[in-house]
Amino acid sequence: MRFIILLAAILFLTACTTHYTSQQNNVLIANQVQFNLLSTIPFKNGLTLTQSATVTYQDESQDLIFHTEIRDQTLTMVGLTPTGTRLFTIVTQEGNIRADGFSSIVDNIKPEYLLADMQLSLWPISQLRSNIQGASLEEPDPLTRQLTNGNKPLVSIYYSEAQHYQGYIEFTHHQRDYNLILTPLSIEYSSHE
Repeated sequence: MRFIILLAAILFLTACTTHYTSQQNNVLIANQVQFNLLSTIPFKNGLTLTQSATVTYQDESQDLIFHTEIRDQTLTMVGLTPTGTRLFTIVTQEGNIRADGFSSIVDNIKPEYLLADMQLSLWPISQLRSNIQGASLEEPDPLTRQLTNGNKPLVSIYYSEAQHYQGYIEFTHHQRDYNLILTPLSIEYSSHE
């Protein structure tokens, strides 16, 4: 709660927005572990997800809403407060990343890292493996993914549904000590025929 009040105060006092553009597709997702963001999007028929998110970092939790729309090889993600205030928008298309929103948020979230977490969670594992250097991504069962370096876990992802985006997702980054729990609020499919 303290974070939400502080965030609201920062948003209303500064009211500064920023625009961010990048073609950096190589993300350091853990010590000596590189991930090249995939420029292709696997949801060919379009997908719109609204998810509640609880982010825990160093024993502090914040609640957010993520609204993600995937259409025509473009991914748009909007981060909102629980009351609906837009914090940021990230758009990626063909390897180009654009973000805008409150500078205090956009400058700290590093859009490439948020996209890397999303791709590690939702993209087919067969597409991800060749884009990771310095670690191994495994799927010991349909409801678990693990990024490891040797026997050391770096990232653990647990799902409640085999079609990952349809259910609860718990993403834990062991090295950076953060946890993200996503719960679907709505899922919509669209066709481009």
